[in-house]
Amino acid sequence: MTAQLILPAQPTDGLQRLDVARHLAGVAELLSVCFSHEVDDGWRAAVREMQVLGHFGPLLKLLLWFTPEQNILTNGFVWVAEGRVVGNVSTQPSETQKGVWMVANVAVHPDFRRRGIAHQLMLATLKHIRQQGGRAVILQVDDENLGAFELYRQLGFAHLTTRRQWSRSGRSFVPAHEPSRFDVRLRDDREWLEQLNLAELAHPYGLAWNRPLSLREFQPSTWRRVQMFFSGEADEHWLATTEREQVAGSLLVQTGRPEGDRLALMAHPAFRGHVERALLVRGLRRLGARPWSTRMEHPAEDVYVNDLLTDFGFAVTRTLRWMRLTI
Repeated sequence: MTAQLILPAQPTDGLQRLDVARHLAGVAELLSVCFSHEVDDGWRAAVREMQVLGHFGPLLKLLLWFTPEQNILTNGFVWVAEGRVVGNVSTQPSETQKGVWMVANVAVHPDFRRRGIAHQLMLATLKHIRQQGGRAVILQVDDENLGAFELYRQLGFAHLTTRRQWSRSGRSFVPAHEPSRFDVRLRDDREWLEQLNLAELAHPYGLAWNRPLSLREFQPSTWRRVQMFFSGEADEHWLATTEREQVAGSLLVQTGRPEGDRLALMAHPAFRGHVERALLVRGLRRLGARPWSTRMEHPAEDVYVNDLLTDFGFAVTRTLRWMRLTI
């Protein structure tokens, strides 16, 4: 293995709380080994950043104090064997739902699998969450990783939904304008609650596994605008309405993200199979032929939207099961 996995001498191997000053470089190397073929450029960039940060040693804790967005990568448990990080679980409380904790980056080095390491890491993580007053735990698992799915099922996790992650290459074709029975327009700030109600119907488990629906996602605020101004990010909320001003669907267009542009499509149950095309055409025309990719996550069982995304040049990158454990 590479030198980045080697740690200073330690009294015992086995389960340990993650110490970012000692373990972070090893965790980054482990994740790059275990997930190199399953993740996107944004995730790879995060791992490279972890590898760089891991060389700061004791100064790292001070640096991370200024970058709280790293918490999901820098809190959790590791398994050490022969002075190397060979197992990892990351965890963090949700920022939007009190009592809900997220679990991610569950990884065991291929040379150390089938020894119960992942099970022990998860037991320690769940015990920690209970001690912190957590009421529920959420995670996602690759649809093809049947071993991990079975582990989580045995621990009491229930399957919520299955999502497909889609990606469209930069400089793809721009769809031509199409006439539509719906009026597709930017949302008025006063309509945020209607959009949230629509999201609760279309995506009751959230827009992403680690983004449960919240007021902050939809409600306009001055502080949010200031944050986005300085970060270079932007959110556009598009609505599709009928002649009677009924909200039939919505498209959230998020730009300025490191991983590229991102879309979130929502359709009212009464208009599924009718409104989605108009929204996607408007969103893709709004983005134009940008040089970077456009990403979207959507329920795997939505055959109509799956076909639309394929027609518009999207390709599936991952299929993921969302799971939840109530403590």
